[in-house]
Amino acid sequence: MTAVIDGNVPDLDWTSQAMRIETQRFGALRMKADQLFLFPQGLVGMESLRSWALLPDPDNPAVAWLQCATRGDRALPVISPRCYFDEYRVHITRRELNSLHLKPGAELYVLTTLSGHVGKLTTNLRSPILLNLNRRLGCQVITEDQQPIQKPVPVSPPNNASVIEIARRAA
Repeated sequence: MTAVIDGNVPDLDWTSQAMRIETQRFGALRMKADQLFLFPQGLVGMESLRSWALLPDPDNPAVAWLQCATRGDRALPVISPRCYFDEYRVHITRRELNSLHLKPGAELYVLTTLSGHVGKLTTNLRSPILLNLNRRLGCQVITEDQQPIQKPVPVSPPNNASVIEIARRAA
């Protein structure tokens, strides 16, 4: 699956045109390029996939999905780890943060991937996904401390805020 820009003639301002993204999970989506996050190094195991959308889960506000814009069959469920684990902190080097081009006051989302099935979910606290909301840049990092790769996730978060709202807390 590839993202296609609507219209027959390329426009100089291509970021304002909607792309149609065919996905397995969400069906057809229409998104503008400036709604996507660019991951210059891709994600672990998917280094060639660089454009991703952050979408809310229609059934569970505590979960969001990173949907690849160029491969409709690639989507990752993510949560805000601080929603479930108040003590969670990301310990990485400044060099790893450089790729996000953070400036003072920038909004940084910290998300972790989910795996398993309902009732027995785990999250990978060792390799969080960091999103610079202001610059629409993302990266996945490996923490310097010994965080668990498969931390069991409680059935429901302590509060019912959406992952988009609470992801900012882990900055």
